[in-house]
Amino acid sequence: MRRAKLNDVARRAGVSRSTASRALNGIGELSAETRDAVARAAEDLHYRPSPLARTLRTRRSRTVGLVVPTVAHSFYAAVTNGAQRTLEEHGYRLILIDSGEDPKTLTAAVQTLLDHEVDGILMSTAPVGAEQFNVLLDGTPCVFIDELAPGAGVGNVVLENERGIALLVDHIAGHGHDRIGYLGGPADRTSGSHRLRGFLEAMSHSKLEVLPELIRECEWTIASGFRNAEALLTEERRPSALITASGELGLGALVAARRADVSIPGDLALACFDDLYFASLLEPSMTAIAYDTPSIGQAGARLLLAAILGEPTPQREMRIDVELVRRRSCGCEGDPAAAMFEVLA
Repeated sequence: MRRAKLNDVARRAGVSRSTASRALNGIGELSAETRDAVARAAEDLHYRPSPLARTLRTRRSRTVGLVVPTVAHSFYAAVTNGAQRTLEEHGYRLILIDSGEDPKTLTAAVQTLLDHEVDGILMSTAPVGAEQFNVLLDGTPCVFIDELAPGAGVGNVVLENERGIALLVDHIAGHGHDRIGYLGGPADRTSGSHRLRGFLEAMSHSKLEVLPELIRECEWTIASGFRNAEALLTEERRPSALITASGELGLGALVAARRADVSIPGDLALACFDDLYFASLLEPSMTAIAYDTPSIGQAGARLLLAAILGEPTPQREMRIDVELVRRRSCGCEGDPAAAMFEVLA
């Protein structure tokens, strides 16, 4: 069956092609009767506007690209979900690309999106600097999510990384610990550098000694968390508490403690950034920093849409708030059975 065209809708409604176009796009001074007639004709004919024709006419494709380093991680899945919901509410579609962390694959991902005439890009990885990004984007609006490239793009959305780590340090110190270890992420990544800065500042604010031998830079993986936690636990004077900059690093530390027969929280208090959806099911349940992950994507989409439409924005950078979730891994008391039901909430 031939796809219905605008001329078919106009003929069925008994109006001109230009009138049908204005009615479907909600523009111009038309009577309610005319608009209803065109709408009925479009519905009867199952009419769908041609995306290519609309792009040529409006110079907008009503599509947005999202580039993430991995689609397999639950964080990026939730960010994608939030961005997609907001974009769809405004009539935009999302094109998702997994670029990895390599500059070459990132460049290829952005070029692919530009070849598809996207109106803007949400970027959640930044393995290249601002100068290269600006050349690559060639004027296309871009909002950076979680990973920043200062000097590039039209806006940023980041977590309150420093505040989250400070909440963990203050809470752990409140349990009486002063020999606190830290497993951080890559220092050349936004979350890694911001959270390390938050740890150092919070330790100083609490007048606690920062022990360089108890600070380790890790990759964002469980295996890296395991290796580095294992090394800390073999120190002659191991830490009495350990804070990790991500949920994966926290899981690695938990496994290392089990292997070393180190009791949590009896011998080692443990807390992490990122409240994994199964954190309450761990033994012991994990004290963590929680945040609304889909809202990161929603905020990024709103900033990008404003830039695409030329609307003024009250702020160039949006920060997503965080909160401390107290569980038993740090020494807080709690009912293990009751904690399991958190996942049903």
